[in-house]
Amino acid sequence: MFERLSKLIKGFLSLFISGLETANPKALLEAEVQALHSAVGNYNKNLARQAGLVERLKMQVEREKKEVDRMTAQASALFNAGQMDAAGRLALQLKSLKAGLADNEAQFKQADDLYRNLSQQRDVYVREAQKRIESIKQKLSRAEIAEAQAQLAEIATATSFDLAGSGATLDRLEENLDQRMTDAMGKARVASDAASAGEWKLKAEEEAALEQQALAEFASAMGLAAAPTTAPIQAPPMERDLGPAQGA
Repeated sequence: MFERLSKLIKGFLSLFISGLETANPKALLEAEVQALHSAVGNYNKNLARQAGLVERLKMQVEREKKEVDRMTAQASALFNAGQMDAAGRLALQLKSLKAGLADNEAQFKQADDLYRNLSQQRDVYVREAQKRIESIKQKLSRAEIAEAQAQLAEIATATSFDLAGSGATLDRLEENLDQRMTDAMGKARVASDAASAGEWKLKAEEEAALEQQALAEFASAMGLAAAPTTAPIQAPPMERDLGPAQGA
């Protein structure tokens, strides 16, 4: 019974977590990025320890090689000098040192190979993880765009435009603007007609008559020929109807 209850609780928790992951993909992706950085950091620490071991073995091998060269030269000198006992003891030490050097060289090669393999493995893992993260980011962006377009399409499909609402309001607004334009044009026409029939026209005609009179007086005083004046056009005389002709 407790096992079944435990499975049920685990199932509910799994559904709850899955729902959170689905609803918050960006947060989940960011958590994975942080986890990748943490994993790479821990991996680099262990890799640094391995690199330190490689360097210690390398230094030890170099020291032992120098010691082998020194003891070899010393043993040769003792042998050439005829000191066979001392040369024999030194040759035995040299043999043991060479055996230890061979072991250390093997360990160094093994440790160095392991370090190189681990470094390559880290680089490959990081590159693949970065590619995966970038791919997920692009998919997330495309998913958000697709969801936004789908939401707009649903809104456009579900929305019913009421012609008696916004449509009628726009019609009234357009009619009001047309009426304002008509009123303004009418006022401008009235003002124009009033200006054309105003006192300024009479004053212009009076000024023209005065100018003609002054010009005639000037010509007379100077003995000049009278300037032609524009005589008003007179209507032709109307024939009188004398009635029927009378006989003599």
